[in-house]
Amino acid sequence: MTTVQQVIALMEQLAPRSYAESWDNVGLMVGDRSAMVTGVLTTLDVTEETISYAIEHDCNLIISHHPLIFKGLKQLSCDTTQGRMIHKLIQHKIAVYSAHTNLDIAPGGLNEDRKSVVYSAHTNLDIAPGGLNDMLAERLGLIDVKGFIKTGEDALYKITTFVPENAADAVRHAMGAAGAGKIGNYEYCSFSAHGEGRFVGNDSSHPAIGEAGSMTVVPEVQINALVDGIHLQHVIEAMKDAHPYEEAAYEVLSLVEPKGATQYLGRIGRLPNALNVDTFREWVQAALPEANIRFAGVAPKEIQSIALCSGAGAEFIKDAARLHVDAYITGDVKYHDAQLAKELGLFVVDAGHFGTESIVARGLCDYLLSKDVPVPVKAFTEQNDFFFL
Repeated sequence: MTTVQQVIALMEQLAPRSYAESWDNVGLMVGDRSAMVTGVLTTLDVTEETISYAIEHDCNLIISHHPLIFKGLKQLSCDTTQGRMIHKLIQHKIAVYSAHTNLDIAPGGLNEDRKSVVYSAHTNLDIAPGGLNDMLAERLGLIDVKGFIKTGEDALYKITTFVPENAADAVRHAMGAAGAGKIGNYEYCSFSAHGEGRFVGNDSSHPAIGEAGSMTVVPEVQINALVDGIHLQHVIEAMKDAHPYEEAAYEVLSLVEPKGATQYLGRIGRLPNALNVDTFREWVQAALPEANIRFAGVAPKEIQSIALCSGAGAEFIKDAARLHVDAYITGDVKYHDAQLAKELGLFVVDAGHFGTESIVARGLCDYLLSKDVPVPVKAFTEQNDFFFL
């Protein structure tokens, strides 16, 4: 059986909560982490229609992009839509988990046969799972994809433990399998030093080597490995599970340098071939059939290099202009944003907040199916762009 927490763990492999912006609210919104999952429903928004669909299809875990609860609640009443939804979720024992800006930022890569660049330091797959902006880049057929707006860098740690010589290989392997020791194109990297360990167990101890109450001296190996913040707890747990001692001694040091992988909001890439404006419009519309596309700014003769940011990314118009891309695709572009794009000579495509993010339901569904989640997983794609009917 699969618990809510086990599905959450898969989601946080894709989009660690630490990637979320400080103003955001991500994670478990409603529900019991220990509950057994009967089915998962992925969606852009949690609405009354979404909840009814989940009940009808026996899905007791909803995974959304937009948070069900964004700001602090001062009261919870069935007089409001949000109150009715939360009441219904609790009544039917449905959990809701939301991955918002952490999913926007989540790194990944595209198919190798399309010659795209995998720029995540956390994966060695030919096809790496990515967040919403990677989904959007893939839908648009972009190649040579890289990050757009830098948002931070992963923390990097050195973990050190002390192991009897005959158990060192097993502990090294367990730590590496859990994510420690990744340096560039190399994995399972570690450094070891030999020495002697000394300990005296008290009357309540059950030492794996030696006897309680006696000084024990053991030839030990000091194992050192680097690990990023995403994998740190997994590595510690794996190390303890593989360690033969009743009490594993270890230390964790936070490193100032080097840093881990850089996180980016938005993506930059290029089309396989340059397109004129009319053909480009058709290309975008085919890739995002639910989008209501509007153009702003100054149209170039040909379009090939593209910056994008799903949702509301008008604040990055100046950044896109500085990079001299042929077009910038985002949503929620206002009048003065369009005026700024014209002044900067940038061609902006407003595909709408919904139009650039509606793909997330299917993308998350595909991701969880690729992880062989042993319960039904469905994508709720019946929402409409209610802002621009």
